[in-house]
Amino acid sequence: MRGRTRRLYEKALEEMSRKRPERFRRNVEAKKEMASEVKKILEGSRSFVIASAVGLPGQQFLEIKKKLESQGLMIRMIKGSVFLKAASELGLRGVDKLEPMLSNPSLFIFSDRHNVFELGSLIKSIKTYRKAKPGEKTDAEIVIPAGPTGIPPGPMISVFGRLKIPVQPRGSEIHVIRDTVVAKPGQEISPELASLLNKLGITPFIVRLNVLAGYENGIIVPGESLVLDIEGTREMLREAATRAMGLAVEIVVPDRYVLEAAIRRAYMRASTLTIELGIVTPENAPEILRRAYARALRVAAEIQKLVDLGVKIETPKPHEEKKEEKREEEKEEAGEEKKEVSEEELEQGLSALFG
Repeated sequence: MRGRTRRLYEKALEEMSRKRPERFRRNVEAKKEMASEVKKILEGSRSFVIASAVGLPGQQFLEIKKKLESQGLMIRMIKGSVFLKAASELGLRGVDKLEPMLSNPSLFIFSDRHNVFELGSLIKSIKTYRKAKPGEKTDAEIVIPAGPTGIPPGPMISVFGRLKIPVQPRGSEIHVIRDTVVAKPGQEISPELASLLNKLGITPFIVRLNVLAGYENGIIVPGESLVLDIEGTREMLREAATRAMGLAVEIVVPDRYVLEAAIRRAYMRASTLTIELGIVTPENAPEILRRAYARALRVAAEIQKLVDLGVKIETPKPHEEKKEEKREEEKEEAGEEKKEVSEEELEQGLSALFG
């Protein structure tokens, strides 16, 4: 290298060496500015969630971002090193444990009013859709709906035929005759099907943010634990409370509400026992008479088989009598259970059990 080429090369090296410190200074200043912004966001946030940005299509990211911001959330793509520096300067507890998941591009979603579980559930409920790509495997059925396609008749009719989609030309466009499943879960998308789906404007693949973790007040919650089964938990607690109340009544915990339920149960059992033993009281007399009458009819019916009593005896059928008795028992049990598991009694009974 000599002459003019050498001079140009040396000039370029000189310019690069002159600009490198300047670029470095600009990068440092930009990082400081970003760290300062992150600190302000963290100071005004109650909780935040980290989601992976790896493999997230740009169009779908913008759609999700718009939906999140409409819910009053703030979403930022922040370098892990910048975030950790800002968080450590604020003295946030436990943020160093987030470092392993920040090696790849990450999204941070901040909220000033949601707790971390509310925020995680909200983020995971937001979804958008993207086009199918050849070679991808479906995670759900793909259906071509019946109706106009907007595609003019011609060579495309044969494409529908090869994909076994019933169509017919109507006017200036092809119509699908009935809803048709073109792909089942786990099936690979062919290039021809992917092209047709794109032409029809069908975007069958769901896109959600891949939530890595959530943070609130020094507590880090893994992404898979952020969504709670509220209804399932409520039902489980309701069942546990009912069983606890039943146990308290059975062992007669000395509490006002438990004792009231225990006395009612004892009364119902005593009433049933007096009826079985034939001990007559003003309350059970009608039931005892009904049972005695039914038994008398059965005895008379047996005697009628041997001796003509000269009267027509109609006895209740055994299964009808059992049904009647069962209905009476169910009514009693229903009344008993209804009283035993009222919310006020549950609350008071559980307080007596667990303090």
